[in-house]
Amino acid sequence: MIFLPFMLALLSIPAFAQSVPMQTTQDRAEGNRLIIDGKPLFISGMNIAWNTGNSFGNDVGDTPLDVNAFTDHIKNIRKSGGNAVRWWLHTDAANCPKIDSDGKVTGIGSKTIQNIQQALDIAHEYGVVVSLTLFSFDLLVPGDGGKGDSYYPDYNLENNHKFLTTPTNIDTYIQNALTPILTAVGNHPAIMCWEVFNEAEGMLQKENWSHVQRKISMNDILRITNKIAGAVHRQTKKMASTGVKDFSYLSEYSDAKLKAAGGDNDGWLDFYMGHYYPEWQGTSISPFHNSASSWNADRPILIGEFPARSWPSQGSSIQQGTAMTIEAAYEYAYNNGYAGAMSWSMTEADVAKFGNYTTTAPALTQLFNSYKNDIMIKDVDIEELTGDLAMKLVLTNLPVLSSNWSELGTNKDISFSGRTNLVFEMFIMEGSGTNLDINIVVKTGSNWDWTPGQTLNLNSYEQGKWVTVTVPISSFGTGNLSQVKSILFQYGAIGNSYSGTIFFDNIKVDNTVISDFDDAKAWSLTADNSVVSIVPRNGTTPIIAKPTNAATIDLKTLDFSKAQIYDIHGKRVFANSAAQLKSGIYIVRINGMSFKIPVR
Repeated sequence: MIFLPFMLALLSIPAFAQSVPMQTTQDRAEGNRLIIDGKPLFISGMNIAWNTGNSFGNDVGDTPLDVNAFTDHIKNIRKSGGNAVRWWLHTDAANCPKIDSDGKVTGIGSKTIQNIQQALDIAHEYGVVVSLTLFSFDLLVPGDGGKGDSYYPDYNLENNHKFLTTPTNIDTYIQNALTPILTAVGNHPAIMCWEVFNEAEGMLQKENWSHVQRKISMNDILRITNKIAGAVHRQTKKMASTGVKDFSYLSEYSDAKLKAAGGDNDGWLDFYMGHYYPEWQGTSISPFHNSASSWNADRPILIGEFPARSWPSQGSSIQQGTAMTIEAAYEYAYNNGYAGAMSWSMTEADVAKFGNYTTTAPALTQLFNSYKNDIMIKDVDIEELTGDLAMKLVLTNLPVLSSNWSELGTNKDISFSGRTNLVFEMFIMEGSGTNLDINIVVKTGSNWDWTPGQTLNLNSYEQGKWVTVTVPISSFGTGNLSQVKSILFQYGAIGNSYSGTIFFDNIKVDNTVISDFDDAKAWSLTADNSVVSIVPRNGTTPIIAKPTNAATIDLKTLDFSKAQIYDIHGKRVFANSAAQLKSGIYIVRINGMSFKIPVR
């Protein structure tokens, strides 16, 4: 594997600086396929839902996207042979959109469009499409989003209820939130569809979901779905759908019922999307025991949620006769007329019950190997890092610290009781600034209480060599150190903006390894002007190699669909031929190799 200085520098360019051309072809659902950017696809993938276990309802809003975590999800889906993910945006509206006391939407989060753009750019690079789920029944689940943890943000239940039940309030959402989003990214080629709701039927009185504290009517759900779908159809070339809680509700979303509720003639669904869980639903409404045609639907059907692991034939929590292996579930969907299948989920905490990526990946791979032409969007090379690895943090014009630190961290259940030191190795690239403070913090106890340790200033550490940093456990004070839940490196520029590159490795509590990064997984990062990645470590310096000889690649014969091209400033360039490139110096990456190419 070749790493060159210029390509390492590229990792410091934020994903939103990339410019993926917007789609000009019209998407549609036809037969049992979704036609996306001109290509018929069987959708084979998983739910991300929220980006990490700690980001419920927080992937859009005023906090930057954890780009590294999202990239890992997308790479894993593509690596296993999948082509799609389902990702929640507004969720419970705790962070976005902004809803006032009358239930009117006044705007969106400061990072919302940026985060969606970054996520879609990442998905596009790896040949994955994204179902963008706007709202969930969690709008009417009070307090902590029903998750039983103070991490999850509170919001105003009454404001949400007014938003859902006052007919004109949906117009304020379309005007002040949805339209700006659609204008910016609505035609991104990585969009599978704009999905109005996740299991909105859970807000109905008849469902009697105890965690849903206020109720709305089916007419409210249909009205909002109709209005949002109409806006999507008028303002984009993408499809609209909604995720219903079970297959018994499919007939509720007919064109006639939607238009009667909302009055928008453009507010129809391009395809239906139903969910299935054998714990609550038997074979009569199972998409894995009834073909797509058995629902007598007037358009394609996609299975939007189901367990990410095989489920047994017996057990107190499983309906009789529903047994299915995860491999058979995907095969059944493909062979029985469905438009796709997406299991739940990559970030599920209850793995024993629902499964996760590891339990679904073999099914995605098996399906891809059998039906590659129906699944693959584009051929992608995914580099596998092995050996002694380190985490690299690149900071570019990081603003001066005001009230909020930038954060790089990991969730880890570990006891600090009776321990002496938190120890890690650090390498500051020569030429990096020194005006940066790094604050070492842990979160402790069931409430994830903040417990700061000590603050390090880069002035105190030599550049160009690996140094060992020791933070005494005693510096974390009197928090519940027997239940450390998370470890964070908070950082902020002092005096002036900061630019520099820092590597971290072998993070330990005494002799207990927390992260040595040899599993190629970086810590989570939610910060602007910052990029984190994993790179090889070679002795005392990062691996740096010279570019490959330009004479070994010919742009005239280059397959541009398989190459990644960057200009001299590190901005991703999208071109179909050499003729579309302006004069200048470019870096071309293909098959794990990097080439410096002059174009005249």
